[in-house]
Amino acid sequence: MVVRVPVELKSNSIILRTAALANSGYEAEEPEVHIPIALAKKLGFKLEGIRGERYGVVGAEVTAYILGEVMLRAKTEDRESSWIEARAVTVPGEHEVILSDSLIEKMEIEILKPSSGLWRFSGENKVRESEKASYWPD
Repeated sequence: MVVRVPVELKSNSIILRTAALANSGYEAEEPEVHIPIALAKKLGFKLEGIRGERYGVVGAEVTAYILGEVMLRAKTEDRESSWIEARAVTVPGEHEVILSDSLIEKMEIEILKPSSGLWRFSGENKVRESEKASYWPD
């Protein structure tokens, strides 16, 4: 199992709720989030003419396409983080929202037991269970 947290993404006055994979191995210098193409369309991102950048991933390289900026927050039934601005990217063929290490930290999410799917908000004692995966196929 992995840690997935409930998030809301906001772009172009549209707010959508989904689960996001908290991936501490997704290293980024600034808060960054991977948004699947299908979700990017629902959020109003224009996909024509977007530029790509090469990303190194587990012994290979992929092209990540830069969507722009998005606001997001972790939101559970009893608590929510502040809205955080993040750089939004997409990689064709990846169908999950994925949070980078710097975004996880900004959202004040602490991964407690990654294999068991347990996490919490910084400064709280309540241990939370991972959300079910949300996939956004093209």
